[in-house]
Amino acid sequence: MKLKYIQEPELEFAQGKHICPRAGISAFHTYESKNDYRKKEINVGGVGTSDNLGKLADWITKCSHFIPQKTENNHPHLYPSFDGFSAQSGFMANLQYGEALAKDLNNSDIKRIIKIANDNDRITQAIDLYYEKVKFIAQHRNVDLITCVIPNELFPYISKEVRTDHEETIEGEETEKTDFELNFRRALKAKSMHLGKPLQLVREQSLTPSRFNQDEATKAWNFCTAAYYKAGQIPWRLPHNINRPSVCFVGISFYKSRDKKVTHTSLAQIFDELGNGVILRGTPVKIDERDRKPHLESEQAFDLLKGALSEYNLAMETFPARLVIHKSSNYNQEELDGFRNAVYDMGISKVDFVTLLDSDIRMLRDAMYPPLRGTQIELDKNIRLLYTKGSVEYYRTYPGPYIPQPLEIRIVESDTSPDIICEEILALTKMNWNNTQFDGKYPITMVCARKVGEVMKYLDRHEKAQIKYGFYM
Repeated sequence: MKLKYIQEPELEFAQGKHICPRAGISAFHTYESKNDYRKKEINVGGVGTSDNLGKLADWITKCSHFIPQKTENNHPHLYPSFDGFSAQSGFMANLQYGEALAKDLNNSDIKRIIKIANDNDRITQAIDLYYEKVKFIAQHRNVDLITCVIPNELFPYISKEVRTDHEETIEGEETEKTDFELNFRRALKAKSMHLGKPLQLVREQSLTPSRFNQDEATKAWNFCTAAYYKAGQIPWRLPHNINRPSVCFVGISFYKSRDKKVTHTSLAQIFDELGNGVILRGTPVKIDERDRKPHLESEQAFDLLKGALSEYNLAMETFPARLVIHKSSNYNQEELDGFRNAVYDMGISKVDFVTLLDSDIRMLRDAMYPPLRGTQIELDKNIRLLYTKGSVEYYRTYPGPYIPQPLEIRIVESDTSPDIICEEILALTKMNWNNTQFDGKYPITMVCARKVGEVMKYLDRHEKAQIKYGFYM
């Protein structure tokens, strides 16, 4: 067994590099800001009660100014101040919001929905209520995204509280234990997808200070960065290594239909260091009787990957020199045959087949804190453990509530060094623009594929899915 430490990967911004998204934006401005064609005004639509929309307006105004770090802050790198979202700060743009970009909900409608006894009927009517307002704004107002505020009194009646007493898993968790899933957030995003405006759902309680919420500066960093990305702007990118061939990362995950009877494939494709890519929906798959896991047939694997590579060629006007496939379960022979045939058919010279799993192994460190993020343990030639969560030197602490669980990296077939594959996985954990704390557990390939599946299950087969991740996050 060999142990190695991977240095924290840098991110690239408009005028420099830094390991931290927040510090990088503050010091070097968002990557997009270097482009003359960037958006200098980002228009935010709003849906909520009149009181909700007033709080949203106050919050967006607050985000346009400096917000100090929280008091009694022992970890200033983990909880930094927020510079403000403005043309003079790191975002180099303004957030625009006003009554003309909003549609309010009647309090009487909220009360009526709360009184509906049947859960599915209540959630369905709440979705319809928000959808009609979203539809009006998307069709009649010039907005880049739409923020839907969920009133405090409505939230417990339309949403299942997310458990916080366990660690995140690579395949996610079924939030609905019933025979037929109906999730407000996922269903509203799916129903509104054809309108072409990404949604940002926020709870009313998050718009005002509270000891139960994140500190105001951290909340502003996450809210504004997500809004910036959903508006089609790139906050940061991975630095391009000119000594390595062009690479396309693909994440493959599986999701169950809402009635739990059919398993489908979702594919998230990352074109380049900017995180540009497309979302593709696969066909239903069978459960293998031997390992009780979903697997693609050879033809399905071929068609799915060939479709992804065709999209890459359409966007980049070339094929990648190297392809990396991340999958949340083991490959079977049919999948490998189908993927290989697609790769050879497209003339790609290098390919890496990688399985990412949650490991049951925990490592102990002779210190107060868990192993460092970036710790890599070689179990054998093709199996590595990688701590993507762990103690972070830059933060000078371990910023997590649980004993960190490493990822198990199984390199099934590879034309690339396992060390490089692990370095790339660690770097890809920093490409989730929904969270500016950079110690993500999973690479964006797997996060995106899973998020896509959660929303995709609400789209009928004939409905066209959006290809950008901003519509799913």
